[in-house]
Amino acid sequence: MNVANYRRDFDTHVKNLRKARLSYTDEAEQRNELLGNEHKNVLTSNSERLERSSKRLEDGYRMAMETEEIGQNVLNNLAQDREKINSARNRLNNVDSTLSQSSRLLNNMYRRVIQNKAMMFVIGLIIVVIIVLALYGMLK
Repeated sequence: MNVANYRRDFDTHVKNLRKARLSYTDEAEQRNELLGNEHKNVLTSNSERLERSSKRLEDGYRMAMETEEIGQNVLNNLAQDREKINSARNRLNNVDSTLSQSSRLLNNMYRRVIQNKAMMFVIGLIIVVIIVLALYGMLK
């Protein structure tokens, strides 16, 4: 019986060893699955973050392109406005020079009017003096 008992004990220990190996293998597989799932989750999370970042970059690039287009339109409008302002300034300078010429002409005309009035006054005064002298000469 000793040998039979040892044999049974041996078989029991072998079974326990096999169970322990299986459970260890199962635990290792489960651990690998968990780590694999966790790794998959991390990869999925990183992939989603990368996709969101890519979308944000694309949106930013699109906004930058739209902003550049708007800026180009603003620059074109400013260039047109500058041309209009320069044209208006040139016209204003022309008008200013024309007004200056007109002002000089009017001043000359006013001076001549004053000269003519002074001459008329002098001529009138001379006529009055001549008439007075003629009357004085006749009366004498």
